[in-house]
Amino acid sequence: MSLTSTELFTPQLPFTSHSCAFRIGDYQDSDFATFAQPLPAKLSRAVAKRKAEYLAGRHCASQALKALGLPHTIIASAESRAPIWPVGIQGTITHTRELAMAMVCDDPAILGLGIDLERKMSLKQEQELQTQILAKAEQPAFERLGQAHTCPLTLIFSAKESIYKALYPVVQRFFGFEAACLMEYSDNQLFFTLTETLHETLPQGTRVSVYFQYNDELVLTECCLRADV
Repeated sequence: MSLTSTELFTPQLPFTSHSCAFRIGDYQDSDFATFAQPLPAKLSRAVAKRKAEYLAGRHCASQALKALGLPHTIIASAESRAPIWPVGIQGTITHTRELAMAMVCDDPAILGLGIDLERKMSLKQEQELQTQILAKAEQPAFERLGQAHTCPLTLIFSAKESIYKALYPVVQRFFGFEAACLMEYSDNQLFFTLTETLHETLPQGTRVSVYFQYNDELVLTECCLRADV
């Protein structure tokens, strides 16, 4: 399997990133050795899709870290499946249907990073999945967002994925989509408010912003948690 560097989007956060394209149908277990990444024991019996996505994501992370000046790095997974980054590094990995991307930074003021790539939902999915992703309190902002963008539910879903990834290094526990409520948006950001206290530094009412952009097929969202949030 080849991992071909590709510029999917120009990230809006000012951090180092790397993205690649791959073909799941070309995957072989020997690809892990080719890209100097270990095949985790817990993935030994996983389907080719899961292995290929894992490898592509870890390769993107390794390449992004190299761009920061670090040597080739193996990013293992915690029990929670969250990546274990080198000391002093915050990072995030995402993949969707034969595309992968990672972003990293070594800024001590950044406590967490989250990015998420999604294929745009169909209109039918956008209509059917609203109750699973949206809270009633979000409906007014969602309706306004839908007047300006063709994929409002995809944007919100992706943004909440990015929020989870960005806040997890501090929160250190699972929290659901209902923990963040969409309040408003701008041309390139969605603004959420936390509906519950997730950590002493992230009390109920904390405002969280997420950058977004999209093309005909894909959505990219980006979120970072700063020490001065």
